[in-house]
Amino acid sequence: MVLPIANPTKSYWIEAAESPLRDFRSTVDLPKETDVVIVGSGYTGATTAYWLHRFTENNDSLPRMLMLEARDICGGATGRNGGQLRPHAYSRYPKWSSLFGPDGALEIIKHEMAHLSAFQELLAYESIAEEVCFELGETFDAAMSDKAWARLKNAYTTMQRDHGEDGDVIRDCRLIEDSEAAEEFTQMKSCIGAVVHPAGQVWPYKFVHALLRIVSQKGNLNLQANTPAVEVSERDADGWITVKTPRGDVRTKVVVHATNRWASHLLPDFGNLIFGSRGSLASIKAPQGFIKNTGAQHWDHIVNNYHLQLPPPYNTIILGGGKSLLVHDPRTYILNDSEDKQFDGLPEFYQSWPASDVAQWPGEDPAELGKQLDEGGVWSGVMSSSIDEFPFVGAVPLHDGHFLAAGFTGHGMPRILLSTAYIVPLILTSLGVESRSPALVAPYPPLPKPFHITTERIERLQKIDAKEKYEADVKSNLESAKEPFCNDRRSRPKAL
Repeated sequence: MVLPIANPTKSYWIEAAESPLRDFRSTVDLPKETDVVIVGSGYTGATTAYWLHRFTENNDSLPRMLMLEARDICGGATGRNGGQLRPHAYSRYPKWSSLFGPDGALEIIKHEMAHLSAFQELLAYESIAEEVCFELGETFDAAMSDKAWARLKNAYTTMQRDHGEDGDVIRDCRLIEDSEAAEEFTQMKSCIGAVVHPAGQVWPYKFVHALLRIVSQKGNLNLQANTPAVEVSERDADGWITVKTPRGDVRTKVVVHATNRWASHLLPDFGNLIFGSRGSLASIKAPQGFIKNTGAQHWDHIVNNYHLQLPPPYNTIILGGGKSLLVHDPRTYILNDSEDKQFDGLPEFYQSWPASDVAQWPGEDPAELGKQLDEGGVWSGVMSSSIDEFPFVGAVPLHDGHFLAAGFTGHGMPRILLSTAYIVPLILTSLGVESRSPALVAPYPPLPKPFHITTERIERLQKIDAKEKYEADVKSNLESAKEPFCNDRRSRPKAL
């Protein structure tokens, strides 16, 4: 049995939010019986609860929901990620089109892009856009090397060739080929060129806590922090599943596994399919409105940084990546769950970034962190890594009453909201509960085919040698470590 580490590093998102739901328990004791148990209180769990509420809000009776969280509410990946609502508008197109054809690749991209308007509409409906620091705008991929520029430009031109200049999504992307114009737009020193496309940003932790507050106020969600699910049964002859916790057992008709990296803890079938990897971010103080757009710097297909700036009154830059340093020891993040530890040398790397990488940075060098180092200044977090790089969404084959949305591979923000909208009607059908799709859901694309859980997909992927795959990833990262851009003064580890 594997559960999240009990004492992870402190995240700015969590510490600065100061939410009253952080260690919340709706009741002193667990209910003995419920309709739906949702395991996990992050983005997946919260949106599942929200959609269950919205799909049944006009019913005479509502399904009873119990949400179990091993640690504090939304203390996992959603409370530790980069905050960018940033679809892969074009950058994965060559790979996806080689796998699924031009139309199949576009299907995935359109599903991701739909999250921009889906977020906008949901947050407006609930009047929480300002509360969760939501903004729509443009993002950029800044090429910091000729190798990166060739890859990014090729992705853009390949998609444009296949779908035309006025094709869906690609018409909303644009190239900046002049280096001076690219540096001016991106604010990234020495930027060679850039690709720009629509994106958004949000405070993920506040978003989740707002949704849970809204659903809890309707009276049919029981929220239980610090209550890990340690075992789940199959459905018995009477239609009940038993969920075991250290605080007692609960009978339920349905279990939703919203556990991402931890899915195999309760579903061993996914032990060779979903793994953990570790990332890190920093909070940096900055003048109000200094960063104009969210974005990412790229040196090759591995080495990158990414950032955004929060609106007032916070004004904090959230910076992640640091791969030019980390690739020297890839086992510190590949198949690594040690979110209770800082990466050696990374706080100093992050604090050097504004003066080193940002044009006309007006602040200090090294930059001042948004909070004290170990109080939300720099933190690490565990992401999931899917064996085929796509999430698993739907009813779990051969496990009646069990549903899963997991394996989002560090890219959940533009995938989860509409993925959970897909599984909720399946859950309600399993319960025999009538439902009606809210108007918000109706216009959006269906779940992409590569996301579906099927027996064929599980059996095929279980045959992959995962150790061999991840050893190849380690080797690829070590090759990047030889590049000059990974061997400047701040990127080369002190021990080397």
